[in-house]
Amino acid sequence: MAGRRVVITGASRGVGFEVARVFLSEGAEVLGTGRNRANLRRADEWFSVFGKAWSSVLTDIASPAAPRLIARAAARRWRGVDILLNNAAIGGGAPSLANSVAGDLERHIEVNCFGMNRLTRALLPLLLKGRRPRVINVSSGAGSLWSVSRDMSMPEYRLSKWFVNGLTMMWANALKGRVSVVAMDPGWVKTDMGGQGATDWTTLSSRRALEIALLPLKVTGTYQSGKNSGGF
Repeated sequence: MAGRRVVITGASRGVGFEVARVFLSEGAEVLGTGRNRANLRRADEWFSVFGKAWSSVLTDIASPAAPRLIARAAARRWRGVDILLNNAAIGGGAPSLANSVAGDLERHIEVNCFGMNRLTRALLPLLLKGRRPRVINVSSGAGSLWSVSRDMSMPEYRLSKWFVNGLTMMWANALKGRVSVVAMDPGWVKTDMGGQGATDWTTLSSRRALEIALLPLKVTGTYQSGKNSGGF
């Protein structure tokens, strides 16, 4: 990862924070984003040991202005971006669509999908100048076709991650041979979003993200989930 230029959204806590820590430790330069000022300040303090290899942008990925702010910050630092990790997301949801609150589905799609799509588009000129460029979209096993068709809980979250998988395939086809685009299942992780009942630790997510970052450029349009990688 030495010298790789990386943008990570939602890097101020949870999975994004741990992936940023591992990437920085492996020699990458990281631009992280976060929407909570206090959390991002703590991340800045923690990562200060890496000097200029770390920088941050305070913004909410759901804001239409966020992609422009992040792209400008990246362009000021680098001439190209090698990895975009679209990690920022919200979770949870109702027991079923019949019990969902008006506007919740739209909010999940706005944050988890539209924000990701807008940022990918905004960073595309820099990604096209990157070295073995790759977009990693953080998805979830909850958004697989198998899961969506069998489990009615958290419909807002599940549908948004199903949308993420579709976006991944569409972007992969559009950028084939130029930018690799893959989806990553980080596992059910013990974070503020995943809850303490989760079965995995952020170390699993960061290890998986590192493995995906180092895959050959020809690997694209796939769902990466450890041993079961490949299919959506």
